Amino acid sequence: ETIVSMAVAGAIIGAALGGYMNDRIGRKKSIMIADVLFFVGAIVMAVAPSPGVIILGRIFVGLGVGMASMTSPLYISEASPAKVRGALVATNGLLITGGQFLSYLINLAFTR
Repeated sequence: ETIVSMAVAGAIIGAALGGYMNDRIGRKKSIMIADVLFFVGAIVMAVAPSPGVIILGRIFVGLGVGMASMTSPLYISEASPAKVRGALVATNGLLITGGQFLSYLINLAFTR
């Protein structure tokens, strides 16, 4: 449970940092930094020799999740035309939650 919860802890911090970074360096650069955090976290977890290193990777991934979840809807709403803005932001949320639901279904299939 510690390994799983570290991503949530990282996401809380990442969301707070994301808001600050959006104002300081802009949306695109913030999204790129979140992408780098995702990548670094995935690599760290892939080569982790111990649970402590997995936790470190989960923290990096969590930071990326928090930053991206703060920045992406904001960027989508600012970059899209007013006519389709609501639909695009809603689609972003729908695809994220739809992906989570699909992952739960896949997990259910493998645990039976």
